[in-house]
Amino acid sequence: MTTGIIYDPIYLEHRIGQHVESHERLIAIMDLLKEKGILDDPNFKLIEPRSATLDQIRYVHSESLINEVKKISEIANSTGHIQNLDMDTSVSARTYEASLFSVGGNLEAVDRILKGDINNAFSIVRPPGHHSRKDKCSGFCIFNNIAITAEYLLREKKIKKLAIIDWDCHHGDGTQDIFYHGSPSEKSEVLFFSSHQDGRTLYPGSGFVNEVGSGKGEGKIINYPLPPKAADDTLMIFFEEIIKPICYDFKPEFILISAGFDTHWTDRLTNMGWTYQAPANFLYKLMTIADDIVKGRIAITLEGGYEIDKQAIAVYNCLRVLNNEKNRIIEEKPRKSDKDLLNYINTKLIPSMKTKLSTYWNCF
Repeated sequence: MTTGIIYDPIYLEHRIGQHVESHERLIAIMDLLKEKGILDDPNFKLIEPRSATLDQIRYVHSESLINEVKKISEIANSTGHIQNLDMDTSVSARTYEASLFSVGGNLEAVDRILKGDINNAFSIVRPPGHHSRKDKCSGFCIFNNIAITAEYLLREKKIKKLAIIDWDCHHGDGTQDIFYHGSPSEKSEVLFFSSHQDGRTLYPGSGFVNEVGSGKGEGKIINYPLPPKAADDTLMIFFEEIIKPICYDFKPEFILISAGFDTHWTDRLTNMGWTYQAPANFLYKLMTIADDIVKGRIAITLEGGYEIDKQAIAVYNCLRVLNNEKNRIIEEKPRKSDKDLLNYINTKLIPSMKTKLSTYWNCF
């Protein structure tokens, strides 16, 4: 068993000052992986990324967006000052270059998996991507890493069907928007699951049950909007009641994961109630179906997570699970959702999701 870790110091060069999405996030992760011996463990392979080509970025983004990121990075370089694409999304002198390598790291990961060099991979990259749409960067995101990787697999690697699972606390609105009407690739299908804090209580204010896609994408957008304080147990419900049956029905050939770690109960930007073992336990469940359906082919990309010590532990835990070492994860005191919240999930949210999705899936 070999798990790939994609990382390069270029990701630290997206320097945007006193911003919650700072280069310190990756430094903390890599420091912990070194401390825990993962970087010296032969069961893990540290892999250098490559730069994505502009044609690959164009799979999901417009020429105008690409040019804007490049131009603003050049202004940051010439002025020596951080620039802004919107009120949340900042750009420094090397943001454009780092963004191409952020995408390219994910492309390198899936290539290595398909070649059999590694079994699965975690791309520890930034800037993140899941809020970026075809024509707009937002929510700290530049190029949509996961969406471009999906299109790369569909267009260049001839994958016909794949699933994207986004567990960031914020709804992956950019990824949803790109695939809402189906994949831009002909004769291919993308299934998108997003678990996130209810958009009525958190940015970007989207990701509701009735957002199911349209046209070729109808029924393939699946949102699980969780109330604030939802704990680890709500993830298991999502897996058993929705993800597992639909994946066995859909039968993807590859699973991509947008992994945000801002779901931790201490995160400063959110109000979720997960522990730092919750993502790893969720991943363990996903791997059981991945082994059955997609030959274990899972590639994870880093999204959010703003308590950097908790994020580092959560990433470490996921890497252990990817390498079939669940017994070595670090755990904190378990947390459970309160009875009223669980009652809402079981008697209202899940039934409403199944009613909406039963039109499209035979498993309901």
